[in-house]
Amino acid sequence: MRRTNAHHATLLSVLLLLTWSCAPAETQGQADPAWLQRWNEAEAARPTTLTSSGRLAAENEPGAPMLIRGQVVTPDGDPAAGIMVHAYHRDQEGFDFGPNDEALTTWRLQGWALTDEQGRFEFRTIRPSPDHLGREGAHVHFTLVSDAFGRQWAPTVYLADDPRVSAEQRRRSDEAAPYGGVQPVELVDGVHQLDVQIRLKEDADF
Repeated sequence: MRRTNAHHATLLSVLLLLTWSCAPAETQGQADPAWLQRWNEAEAARPTTLTSSGRLAAENEPGAPMLIRGQVVTPDGDPAAGIMVHAYHRDQEGFDFGPNDEALTTWRLQGWALTDEQGRFEFRTIRPSPDHLGREGAHVHFTLVSDAFGRQWAPTVYLADDPRVSAEQRRRSDEAAPYGGVQPVELVDGVHQLDVQIRLKEDADF
């Protein structure tokens, strides 16, 4: 009986390890197949013309309005112009794809922008909610695309005023400043404003 219980415990540990190893795509050197399918659909639907200003949520999307302002720099810290920025996040109810996460195969609230000469971009959207199961704090995902640096995952950016953001996440963000993954949100005239700094890596991720 002890051997059976130990065997079951070992299997459970392996399953948990596999689950967590496929969770955040931006921490992996190889894209999770399910994430890559969503990405390919998003890229196939990318507008043919991009500007430095884009939208993630339609104007009539329920939720508090949010403005995301960002700047992308090269690995050397210089402004990176002409970088395609893809972003997505959960909706007001904490879902990625719609009610019960079954309405779509790719992300529902997502969009594209192209950095200007100063490497800047912005997205108008709504403030994302934490995961509907309460597993993690509210956050925004970013992916960068360019001829020079390929396709790269940028750090996920969590909203600093969300109590679900852990002390360890905040510590790591402080160490990576100004490119940290936890950033403050300022409320200005009823609009939540989030500023993001992203530094490109030398090589592509996927």
